[in-house]
Amino acid sequence: MASALSRNIVANRERSYRVSLLPGISSGNIDVIASAVGSRRSLLVTTPTVARLYANGIVNCLQQTGSDMSMLILACSEQTKTLSAAERLCHECFTAGLSRTSLLIGCGGGVCTDLVTMAASLARRGLNYIRIPTTLIGLIDASIGIKGAVNLPGKKSAIGCFHPPEHVFLDPTFLQTLPRTNIAEGLAEAIKVAIVMDRGLFELIEEYSRNLVERPSDIQTERLTGLVWRSAVHLLDELEPNIYEDKTYRRILDFGHTFSPLFESESGFCLSHGLAVSIDIALTTALACELGLLSGGDRDRILRLLVNAGLPTFNSLLTLELGFRALVATEAHRGGHLNLALPTQIGGAVFLTEKEQVPPQALRRALDFLREASLIVPVSTKLGPAVEPRSIATDLGGQERRFLST
Repeated sequence: MASALSRNIVANRERSYRVSLLPGISSGNIDVIASAVGSRRSLLVTTPTVARLYANGIVNCLQQTGSDMSMLILACSEQTKTLSAAERLCHECFTAGLSRTSLLIGCGGGVCTDLVTMAASLARRGLNYIRIPTTLIGLIDASIGIKGAVNLPGKKSAIGCFHPPEHVFLDPTFLQTLPRTNIAEGLAEAIKVAIVMDRGLFELIEEYSRNLVERPSDIQTERLTGLVWRSAVHLLDELEPNIYEDKTYRRILDFGHTFSPLFESESGFCLSHGLAVSIDIALTTALACELGLLSGGDRDRILRLLVNAGLPTFNSLLTLELGFRALVATEAHRGGHLNLALPTQIGGAVFLTEKEQVPPQALRRALDFLREASLIVPVSTKLGPAVEPRSIATDLGGQERRFLST
């Protein structure tokens, strides 16, 4: 009997994109963007605050150069980052008359650019798009890769895509009007990079984090630009060899992202991504110390930096049961292996490949360290002087927990 006929089809797609540092977009420096947009019909998607501060001006400037552009303003939050929101954005693409050769532009924070990425991957089976991130998380993490995602009830970023943008334009001067809470949340991602990859970056953040959070407009542009670009380049170096995450599920910059996804979803997405990452960093750091991989001195130095950046290190939702559920979920997401990055020093890390390498008693001790020595104090409306106590943990109930030095 003759064998069935078959043919192997190569389905690879050559794609690349450019990430460019472009200070001054916020003040009207849009020549490079205008050149990237060209004569294509475009829809710029933004949020109400960004529209008021920047996007209206950006669109007006681009229209004056002859760009065929319209703007859509969306109220974005983790609670509204859903498949139905991406579907509505696709409808808006058709309403705006976008064709296969048209362009979407996302100008805003990580939720905005996530929804734009999802819509761009779906509408007409794929539209080209540009990202202009306006938050620190966007500048150094959420907007410089190729992923987009939406949430399901109880599941962070459950549905997503890999869809490269044409271009990502980074303007650190957007941060000068960013609320301090948003600055702090972005610093969590920069601290993540510094702990496992770059001791010098860690020391830079130690020196400037409080000034950046309290008075971002006073930070010299060169220092702000250096922090953003140095953090972004580390992430891009990590992403590029495995951009579609199909070669390995072991990524050093998944540090801080083992417990945080479940933590966010368990809070009903009331706990923001940056705060959840900070708490994940604190727990993973304490766990590394309990396992004998990290010194107590480095542990305390890491926790102190989180605190002085205005970030939490604990939340009452974080329990031993949730921790182990997170380890199980992580194994499923990382190809059947835990691949948990643990710091061994400031600037270095190792992997634990299996969840059995995390003894329950070690995780319990790490949680106890972050929980039991706490003193509840009123929430302050100001960051105040540099914090010397070991760490601060913000509770969803509106309290701070301050851990006393020992």
